[in-house]
Amino acid sequence: MQRKLRMTVLILVVLILFMITVWAYGATIVGSKHDLKHAYDVGSGLMKQTLNNYGEVCVYCHTPHAANTNSMYSGAPLWNRSAYTATYTVYGSPTMQTSPSNPPSGVSRACLSCHDGVLAADAIINAPGAGYNTGGPWYGQNAASFHYQMKEGANNCGECHTGGASHDSRATYLGTDLSKDHPISMTYPSSSQFNVASTVEGGGLKFYSGKVECPSCHNVHDPGVSPFLRKSNSGSALCLTCHIK
Repeated sequence: MQRKLRMTVLILVVLILFMITVWAYGATIVGSKHDLKHAYDVGSGLMKQTLNNYGEVCVYCHTPHAANTNSMYSGAPLWNRSAYTATYTVYGSPTMQTSPSNPPSGVSRACLSCHDGVLAADAIINAPGAGYNTGGPWYGQNAASFHYQMKEGANNCGECHTGGASHDSRATYLGTDLSKDHPISMTYPSSSQFNVASTVEGGGLKFYSGKVECPSCHNVHDPGVSPFLRKSNSGSALCLTCHIK
């Protein structure tokens, strides 16, 4: 009887730990910093003037129909962001064994369409409602007065999001100078300084056509490990998934 009780308790403990792990590493985009509808709903009066409230979570990036087929977003699923032109400076180092593409590949350009600060955060091609309906209204909401971009300075997201009352987003304002950031859109190196690709993917990271991209390390739909990481970097665990040190 006691043995059965101990076994039952052990099973319950394992289940609880499993559920905690699922909760921590399986969070939802709803209510996260990538949920711009949520940001609008809970934001201050100023927030409500700086981007359109389309009344949906996914629409700021995706659309089920009439997606952007521009080659700059090649590989980005049902992408709804506007096309645009930007000139990038990419990371370079004399010790690198592979070079980043310039411009970056489509799946990383998808991320940059917000994070390089060129387009407004609400710049989409297909809004909710009949037709493309980019002028609104959407679920009773009219277009905002301004359309802020992810960069510092007045009339941009950085007008408020530099710490203080609002969360500090400055690290996410990548700009078009990517020389200060981890290289992206580069073929994963095959040398003794790096774990083999299959080990990396088995460790929870991803490649896209054999390349390291923004979503190789970041899971944009899961805020469970900040900042939207595919795994914790405690003890440099994420870095060491690729790098042998």
